[in-house]
Amino acid sequence: MIDSTLLKALNWNTELSTDLTEKLLSIAQLKTQLKASEMDEARIAHQGTSFVLEGTVTICLQTPNLKTVNNIVMGKGEWFGNYDSNNASYTPFFITGIGAVKLIHFSNFDLHRLAQENIEIYKWFHSLSVMAKTKWLQSQLMMSENKLKRVVYLLLELAAHIPLLRGETPKVSISQQQISQITGIARQRVNEVIKQLEKEQLLQIKRSCIYLTDLTGLGHTLDKVDLSLRDPRLMIDL
Repeated sequence: MIDSTLLKALNWNTELSTDLTEKLLSIAQLKTQLKASEMDEARIAHQGTSFVLEGTVTICLQTPNLKTVNNIVMGKGEWFGNYDSNNASYTPFFITGIGAVKLIHFSNFDLHRLAQENIEIYKWFHSLSVMAKTKWLQSQLMMSENKLKRVVYLLLELAAHIPLLRGETPKVSISQQQISQITGIARQRVNEVIKQLEKEQLLQIKRSCIYLTDLTGLGHTLDKVDLSLRDPRLMIDL
């Protein structure tokens, strides 16, 4: 069970009975090391649901040949997960932590055991899927855009999920290799896009991080993109 001091940060996203919340808290696990092992990361992304206490993560959907076909960004106070109890060898989701991350995780093994006792838990599952739906749909729209727009969209989504102080240059702790894995764009093409954006003075590259030096300019590269479902520019003070 998680420390009582962390309970105040939890938001169940829907009204649940005291009995169910107490049972959920009894199976909660605190996760601070996403890269302890690849197997552990697969379990977090594919077999359960997690609440982001600190940091930012990306959840990516892959085909069996390891081609990324969709991705979303989740930040502090948001939930992500896969509630399917099928433990097949193919795990379509993978998670990438952006900077330091702290999660509260609920495993599918425990969740489906609770579901046998209290079907109210499916109300919670539904609320979490609705919350993430817009992000998944907008991300799918972005997959039809060119490489530059897809990279910029990811960077702006990340910027929208980190606290920004007025006058401070936003810094995203991400490598070009991570951008490639998240977007499904080849590393060489990602490098070309980043160099182009740096040449246009829209960002600056430093070791394992990217400074978004011109958020307004980056935002304008998406002016002709269909962002009707979710526009990360509206969540940033451009």
